[in-house]
Amino acid sequence: MSQPSAHDVVIIGGGVTGAGIARDLSLRGLSVLLLEKGDWGAGTSGSSSWMIHGGPRYLEFDWDTTRLSTTDAGHIVTIARNIVYRVLFLIPVLPHDKNNIERMETAMEVYDRFQPLKKSHPHTRLTPEEALRIEPGLTPDMVGAVTMEEWGVDPHRLVFANVQDAVANGARALNHTKVVELLRDGGAVIGVRYRTSDGVYSEARAKVVVNAAGPWVPEVGQMAGVDVQLRPAKGIHIVYPHRISNFSISAESIDGRDLLMVAHGGFTLLGTTDDDFYGDLDSVDVLQDEVDYLLQAFERVFPSIRDYRPVRTTTGVRPTLFKWRRYEDELSRRYEVIDHSKQGADGLISIAGGKLSMYRLMAEETSDAVCRKLGHQARSETSTRPLPGNESDPVAPAELAARCGIPALAAMKLQMRHGSNAEKVLDEGGTSRILCRCEPVTESELIHAARHEQVRSLADAFRRVGIAAGPCAGAACILRAAEVVGRELGWSASQKFDAAREFVRGAWLGRAPLLGEAGWAQEELAQGAMRGLMVGDGSS
Repeated sequence: MSQPSAHDVVIIGGGVTGAGIARDLSLRGLSVLLLEKGDWGAGTSGSSSWMIHGGPRYLEFDWDTTRLSTTDAGHIVTIARNIVYRVLFLIPVLPHDKNNIERMETAMEVYDRFQPLKKSHPHTRLTPEEALRIEPGLTPDMVGAVTMEEWGVDPHRLVFANVQDAVANGARALNHTKVVELLRDGGAVIGVRYRTSDGVYSEARAKVVVNAAGPWVPEVGQMAGVDVQLRPAKGIHIVYPHRISNFSISAESIDGRDLLMVAHGGFTLLGTTDDDFYGDLDSVDVLQDEVDYLLQAFERVFPSIRDYRPVRTTTGVRPTLFKWRRYEDELSRRYEVIDHSKQGADGLISIAGGKLSMYRLMAEETSDAVCRKLGHQARSETSTRPLPGNESDPVAPAELAARCGIPALAAMKLQMRHGSNAEKVLDEGGTSRILCRCEPVTESELIHAARHEQVRSLADAFRRVGIAAGPCAGAACILRAAEVVGRELGWSASQKFDAAREFVRGAWLGRAPLLGEAGWAQEELAQGAMRGLMVGDGSS
């Protein structure tokens, strides 16, 4: 074991909150070590609905969360312009819905008061005829509809942009690195012991350790003998590899929950469930009845939903604060910063609860607590300081495409991930070849990710640049991606093949719960294209 490293702060957890804390503290001049046992944003953050939103449903029982969320969403929209985009909702109202059209419009009028905080527009009320004119796929049984505007975001790029800026300001950040023990001096926490992906154990000493492990916060707390209570909630999404509608649509489930079909740039997310979860946080499966639950709800407002072929499912666990008796959907998305010194674990601070759309505020308040503990006088800059790629306005996508010899769609997606740095990413790789036609990722961007964005597997590359995210689900590109990444990381031919097989096996878990007749036909085609990658795993 090497000599322990020394830092002001060690942060456990590389989701959006942990990454945000690392950025905030490094900008304040503290030495920071950020550790993530998987990949950046691979847990709760990446399995979200991909939205920075205020949460109008919280107006019924938690106005403060709506206010905080919309305020911080406005800051995020300002500092991360390249990875956010407007998402316009249509909310149809059917006879016998729990909220009739008058009550729904009243709720939107209240929400309109918060919309300016996040630079969004007010609602519009539509007649059934007007709603059907702009979205013919809606049920004709509706009595009316209202619109609502939110912001979409790529959570994987948001997380990595925070990591990237933290590193640029002196932080050290390690993914695929698991904390196995908290170092103690009596009761006080003085550091961590961790294991890297190659099995090497190391230690890091710190004046403060921050527990930002999301749903794993209680597990990390137990290492210090402290109890942090959460009420973990499982949520799943169905992913379609195209836009089903130009609008996002709200639906009411059979038990009255509000569900969303969110139209993102080139794909659609349908979800999410919200159920108490008592299982293994590292093995969360999607069940067939969860898929049917979502489809049943949307079939009522969008009758043709079963005609569209989904490509995969996603699942994650929310680190909701503990509350007894409340229905899962009504649980607050509030958060709590906990200094464990009163519990005999001085030096340990936990951040629990919250939601993606106020990650920056959560990070700021956690960083404030750290600075108070260290007697460090410095204010947060993260509400106004642009994230990487937002320092200047990028050129028009068509201009970048013409200059670099790539399709305009590839240029637009490249800019959404890298902003004003997009051309530098292309120049470094030295090739404008497109890796996959259905999800236009250039080989140059994948080369850049392998060299500079801590990509260590094809699943990491999926999160960083979107390989295998399109309709082919990797059938047309995963072997080529393995060749590109493997060449950069020095993989042998067998390691490249193993990496592709590992990705395909992992992707299978997300596809299996939703394969109908058309899905199985597609799967047979994919298996033929990737012959041999699934041999011996029992799923072919």
